[in-house]
Amino acid sequence: MYALTIGTFDGIHRGHKYILKKTLQIAKENNLKPLAIMLKYPIGKYLNGFDGLILPSWERKRLIEEMGFEVKIIEMKDVWHINHEDYLNHLIDIGTKYIVCGEDFKFGKGAMGDVSYLLTSGVKKGLIVEVLHDLKEMGNRVSSTLIRKNLKKGNIKESNKLLEKNWTVEGTVYEDRHVGFSLGFPTANINIREKEDIIFPKYGVYLTKGYIDGYSRILWGLTSVGIRPTYFEEIKIPKTETYFLDFFGDLYGKHIKLEFIDFLRTEEKFNDQIELIRKISKDEDNARALIESLTKN
Repeated sequence: MYALTIGTFDGIHRGHKYILKKTLQIAKENNLKPLAIMLKYPIGKYLNGFDGLILPSWERKRLIEEMGFEVKIIEMKDVWHINHEDYLNHLIDIGTKYIVCGEDFKFGKGAMGDVSYLLTSGVKKGLIVEVLHDLKEMGNRVSSTLIRKNLKKGNIKESNKLLEKNWTVEGTVYEDRHVGFSLGFPTANINIREKEDIIFPKYGVYLTKGYIDGYSRILWGLTSVGIRPTYFEEIKIPKTETYFLDFFGDLYGKHIKLEFIDFLRTEEKFNDQIELIRKISKDEDNARALIESLTKN
């Protein structure tokens, strides 16, 4: 028998942890197994205006499993045709005893299933339903939507606060035009959308920490996210590239995870390479000063 919670859990932020921890508590108190049914993408993925995931599904699954859950990943497109009555019956059939959810929880075709339905029909079917009030930060509901908005504004520190950890992206290093190398600042181009649609934060330069497969030490870096407006490219596709400080080596094909620490400046278009080099040099000076302040204690 299960104590169940359902959601996308994108980011595993404070609000998600609140629900997950409550589910764990109920499972322990009632000798049940804690189960999280996790949607790979939210409904916004299939509508207009989806900016991308905060964290990929495998990272979310890992974090939830580390809390003590059994995790089942499902695709929205595989369940959105199931009406709410049939889906509730399915949950009962797999052994669900408790359901823990937030105030805005919805499920089933057309999102017809909601908290009110659970508290009436669900309870009649023998379910015990625990509805948790929203967590709020400065009057705002702690949500994945709020974190995405902060990321798109470059508010990395605020995003990290809501996530209770540094926001991360990851991917494989691929070969590009060697623009950074020609400037004297060799960069690793990282394909953060290699497997899933991950959000691009505000275009600009960030202070990051890099974790590279095969390397024991953590590397500080300058990470540029954007479309490189100084250079002509027929198709302007957002790119994520990192100049690792005090590092020399071939990173092609390596898997890299980046922690975003701080936002340094917005993306700019320069008149020539000399202007760009001067700006990157200034970025490096600012980054080193910030690193020193962060590591001096």
